[in-house]
Amino acid sequence: MKRYLILIAVAMCLMSSNIAQASETLIASGHPEYAPIMWRENNTIVGAGPELVRLLFKDLKVTVKTPYSGDWNKVQEEAKEGKVDVLVGLYMTEDRKAFFEYSNPYAKDPVTVFVAKGKGFPYSKWDDLIGKTGTTTVGDSFGQAFDRFLSEKLTVTRSATVEESFSKLLKGRADYFIYAMYSGLFEADRLGIANKIELLPREVCVENWYIGISKKSPYAKYLPQINKKLDELINNGTVDRLIEKYGSQYRKSIAKKKGSPAKAKQ
Repeated sequence: MKRYLILIAVAMCLMSSNIAQASETLIASGHPEYAPIMWRENNTIVGAGPELVRLLFKDLKVTVKTPYSGDWNKVQEEAKEGKVDVLVGLYMTEDRKAFFEYSNPYAKDPVTVFVAKGKGFPYSKWDDLIGKTGTTTVGDSFGQAFDRFLSEKLTVTRSATVEESFSKLLKGRADYFIYAMYSGLFEADRLGIANKIELLPREVCVENWYIGISKKSPYAKYLPQINKKLDELINNGTVDRLIEKYGSQYRKSIAKKKGSPAKAKQ
């Protein structure tokens, strides 16, 4: 009888633990200026990445919230500390692997060189950037190989926002701006400067998007289930549809502001 009561007590503890887990809220976040994967809307991070994370954790009965908590650098630091459980979109680097469990890749993202219109220069390899002044945004990484090249060979300043980096181009304070192609084009359109910038024809690199789970998060243990569900959503076209959906949503939000478009400071 005593053994039976012990088993009941253990079962009740396990049930209580599961209920508590189901009622917990996962905190996810991301870059505030990387549409359509993720961007800031008021005090929330929205986009294909946040919705994808919600779908991945839905079967686990976990509620996902995606608050805006600062620039990309700050968000990464909070995730490293476990204050943020999940980053909804992340490139892979060796440094980041020390802090995050990476999902399978879910989309590709070309990184390119933006220049002021009419200020292009011959570019076919990374070495062509040497001797020029570049800019990019705080906390951004572009893959292990190019990050090392940038650090060792290039003169690049970091800006707090995409708008600030584009402003440097238009003021002649930078020769080029390294950023994700799709997100950069979206932001140029939002700022009303799409006709003032252009892309150099060759990509810097093409990176993969991953979901990063903080190694200090209790949700890191669910990575096998997450990857299984993620592969399913990739194969049935859900991920592509999310990216298209949020690309369209972002374009519509820009169109609504065309009457008084934001402009990069000049």
